[in-house]
Amino acid sequence: MEIIDAMGWVCPRPVIEAKKVIAKFPQEGGAVQVLVDNQIACDNLSKMSASKGYKCDVVKRADKDYAVTITVGAGQAQEVEVSQQTTVSAPSGNGLVVAISQNQMGHGSEELGKILIKGFIFSLSQLEVPPKAVVFFNSGVKLTLKDANTLADIKVMEERGTKIRICGTCADYFKVKDQVSVGEICNMYDIVEAMSGAQKVINI
Repeated sequence: MEIIDAMGWVCPRPVIEAKKVIAKFPQEGGAVQVLVDNQIACDNLSKMSASKGYKCDVVKRADKDYAVTITVGAGQAQEVEVSQQTTVSAPSGNGLVVAISQNQMGHGSEELGKILIKGFIFSLSQLEVPPKAVVFFNSGVKLTLKDANTLADIKVMEERGTKIRICGTCADYFKVKDQVSVGEICNMYDIVEAMSGAQKVINI
C-alpha cells in the first residue's frame, strides 16, 4: 500500500495526489493511505471515493492527524481521469483563458484568499487539458514572482503548453518587473487579444 504524507496540504491537493496514485494501480486494484491534518481533507477524500465506488476508511489517530485509506477494486482504477505527467507537453485545445487580477481569491480574509488562490492555481495545473492561456494583471502579477509559492504550478502549466501573459504596466507599477520568473511580459492589447479569442474566460 502506498502512503501519501499530505500533512499541511490544503485541498484539493490531497485528492488530486490520491487520484494520481490510484490511476497507476494495476487491473486488480489496490490501496492508498493519505495522511492529512484536517477534517475537510478527510471529507473530500471520502466524497471522491464514494463518487467512484471505492471503499474509504478514516481513522483519527490524534488531534489533527488522520489516516484515510482508500481501497480500489478490480477494474476501478482505470476509470480515473487524471493527468499522469504534468511536465509533459499536452495540447491546450479547450480554448480556456483564465484572467487573474489579484494575488488572492475572493474578499474578506487576506490570509484565506492567498490560500485559496494557491489551491486554484495548483488545480489549474492539474487539469487533463491545460488552459490555452493564463493572464496576470494588477496584483495578480505578484503570483509570478521568483519567491511566490504559486510559481512552480504556473511553470507546470507553461511546460504543458499554456501561454502565460503578465501585464507589463502592472509589473512596472508594483516595481517587480525584474522579479517576474515565468511567462511573457506583454501589453494590454496582447491580453485583450488572448481573451477575445478564447472559447471561455474565467475571471479571478
